[in-house]
Amino acid sequence: MQTEIRTKRTFRWHFREDRWIRRGLYLAIATLFFIAIADTFLQTKARGEAALMAQTERSARLSMSQAQHEARIWFLEENEEALESLANHLVAQSVVLEVAIQDEWGQTIVRAGHDQPIHEYLQTLPEVIWAVPMVEPVLDRDGAGANLLGFVRITFDYDRIMAESRPYHRGILRENAYLTLLAFFAGFMVAVAFIRRRKPVLIRGKKHEPESSDTD
Repeated sequence: MQTEIRTKRTFRWHFREDRWIRRGLYLAIATLFFIAIADTFLQTKARGEAALMAQTERSARLSMSQAQHEARIWFLEENEEALESLANHLVAQSVVLEVAIQDEWGQTIVRAGHDQPIHEYLQTLPEVIWAVPMVEPVLDRDGAGANLLGFVRITFDYDRIMAESRPYHRGILRENAYLTLLAFFAGFMVAVAFIRRRKPVLIRGKKHEPESSDTD
């Protein structure tokens, strides 16, 4: 019996190029992952800042609406002392810089927080303060045909309003950054495992040939 042993080399899918090419592929894949994740992170951060700004605006508008409602009551009752109390109560809040209540001709009735014209007051503030004045009319009733009673002006410190919500948004941003970082490493490890060079797998097989015999 003659036995022929053949050794066959079979390779799984792999790159036969130089190791520097493989390293270049690793770097390219890592770069693509990094760019994609960085873009996602920046978009998430931008959306968070936009949501924070919208929340700040809503908070300021809510305070203004409440001040308008209370000022209407005191205008109708012609209670100047109550209007002054309202202004002092508003300016006592950390997010309010100054308050002015004016009559229907724009003459100041009550002022709290300073005793200067608004444009001069704003110029005296440090540049780091984000001062946003809001002016809304005070009407004697809602709907059509309402009569003008006066105006309420409140200057808000947007930085302080946003500071109340920033810790929450920063916490969400940190969590998103952590998750995107994990996604980056997971994707990179999958890519490395996929394109890494595999060693040849040796498969030894035997091929049996029939035993030759002489026939008389």
